[in-house]
Amino acid sequence: MFSGSCKETIKGRMHLLTNTEGKIANYVLEHYDEVLNYNISELAENAGVSDASVVRFCKNLGYKGYQDFKVNAARDVLPRDKHFNPSLEQGDDTETICKKIFTSEINVLNRTMASMDIASIEGAAEQIWKASRVVIFGSGGSLNVAKDAQHKFMKIGVRAFVYDDMDLQLMVSSLMKPDEVAFGISHSGSNYSLINCMKNAKENGASTIGLVAQGKSPLSKMVDVPLYCASEATMFRSESVSTRIAQLAMIDSIVAVVAFKDYEESYNAIQRTRKATIGNKL
Repeated sequence: MFSGSCKETIKGRMHLLTNTEGKIANYVLEHYDEVLNYNISELAENAGVSDASVVRFCKNLGYKGYQDFKVNAARDVLPRDKHFNPSLEQGDDTETICKKIFTSEINVLNRTMASMDIASIEGAAEQIWKASRVVIFGSGGSLNVAKDAQHKFMKIGVRAFVYDDMDLQLMVSSLMKPDEVAFGISHSGSNYSLINCMKNAKENGASTIGLVAQGKSPLSKMVDVPLYCASEATMFRSESVSTRIAQLAMIDSIVAVVAFKDYEESYNAIQRTRKATIGNKL
C-alpha cells in the first residue's frame, strides 16, 4: 500500500495514535529488527498490549493488518533478494541453492523433533481416535497440508473432512458437535478466518487441535491441544517452505499413533480403501 518507509510512517502518525497504540509504536521503533521476526501475539506480549490493539495499531497506520504491516516494514531492512529465502544469495548456483534448501529443511525437522511434546501428540491422537468426525481447517499452503492429512486419516478409517471454500469452512464450524474434532493448521497461528472457525467449533463443544509455529499465537492460545513446528529464520513464517515439511511430518506421526490405537481396525480400513481405489491405477 505504501511506497515510503514504514518507520517514517509510524513517526509521522504518532500524534494520531491512542495511548495504547503509541506504546506499540514506541516499542516497534526501539526494537525494529526484532519485531519483524515476531508474530502478532509475540509483539502484543512484548509491548504489553492485546492482540486486538496490535491490529488496530496497524490499521490506524493505513495497513490492512499485521501481515501487511510486516511486509511493508521488511522493505526498510531486508534486501530485495532476501525476501524469498534469507539463506539464498542471487549469485548462488543450482547446486548451492539445492544444498541450502535441503539443509534448511533437515534443520527444521530436527528442531521440531527435539522440541516435540509427546503428551500433546498423544492427546491429539486420542481426540481424533475417539471423534465421530474430524474437520481440518486451513488456507493457502496450510490448506494443502490439511488435504494431505485428510487423505492419510481416511486411509486408516478416520472420517476426516476438508473444505476449500472459506465460507463453507465457517458454515461447517458453526455446526460442529461435542463428539467431533476441529483441527486448525496455520503456521502463523493468526489467520483471521481460521481463528473464527476454531472459535465456532469450540463454542459448540468440539475438541480443538492446532498445528502452529513455535511460540505464542492466537491459535495456540485458544485450542485444547497445540502442536508446534519449528521454522527457519524468516520474518514471514507463513511463507516458510521448510516449515511445510515439518507440518507434514507431524501429521504423519499423528496418523501413525492413531492407527496403532486399534491396528486391526486400521489395517482393515487400509485394505478397504486400497481396494476402492485400485481400479484407478494401472
